[in-house]
Amino acid sequence: MLARFWGVTGTVSLPTPATGSSMPAGNTTCLGLEWPGRTVVYDAGTGFIRFGEYLLDLMAQGHEESRSIDLIMSHCHLDHINGLLFSPLTYDKRVRITLRACPATLSALHKLLDPSSSSCRTFLPSTFPDMVAIKEMVTVEPGSSFNLGDARVETMALRHPGGSLGFRVSLGGVSMVLASDNEHPGPGVDPALARFSEGAQVLYTEGQYTRREYDGLDAIGNGLPMPRKGWGHSTMEDCVATATAAGCQRLFLGHHDPLRPLDKLEALGIAMKDLAGRNGPLVEMAREGQAIHLG
Repeated sequence: MLARFWGVTGTVSLPTPATGSSMPAGNTTCLGLEWPGRTVVYDAGTGFIRFGEYLLDLMAQGHEESRSIDLIMSHCHLDHINGLLFSPLTYDKRVRITLRACPATLSALHKLLDPSSSSCRTFLPSTFPDMVAIKEMVTVEPGSSFNLGDARVETMALRHPGGSLGFRVSLGGVSMVLASDNEHPGPGVDPALARFSEGAQVLYTEGQYTRREYDGLDAIGNGLPMPRKGWGHSTMEDCVATATAAGCQRLFLGHHDPLRPLDKLEALGIAMKDLAGRNGPLVEMAREGQAIHLG
């Protein structure tokens, strides 16, 4: 199984920075999982547009199997659906997208895109009938499981305003957990996420803040410090503790705060690796464009 990070920035995408800028460029959340005969995409932030360019290029080279996509969605906040709304892939009749999401996410998408909804066309001109690549939408209840070809997919409810869904994809004896936009119940280990991630080779989750930033003691960028409890996001330190308790081999932290300078993100990556120590997972800050092999 091959995992690709098409977008790992949180909240809002950033354009390519000017030369000499300390700010990283970044698309919002989109990860791809590939194995023979299957292409699975987790979330459709602006990284989905990059993924679409990649897929359309494969199709142009004659890879017909690339036309079918399984899109699993955590939730419907704009930074996780913008790519779906604006990627040419979504409007390509040659493509087949099967969209799987929890009831709350599907309901929100219908309010936004169903022509019968009173709020349709309020925020963008296109509607579901225009998005001809979306051939099927499947309801996934939190806590349920399903198969994608040879892979088994388990789900869990995450803590996030409006709800969010985490996924564990297992194939050939290896597992990757995808759990972005999740606020831990308190400092330290998230017991539910640790149980869900137990023994996984890779945990991709979000640590948008440090503990001091979350508590309102430190600022990000040039703004004032502010408490962030209840915003639906986690601290890096708590993610390391959870991955260690779960016995994960590798932890990738994503959903990076868009205002965090690149040098500080790199320094925090080193600090989190040191925090995990010898008994914890290998900790890395997820990078857009990065690919990792599992198994």
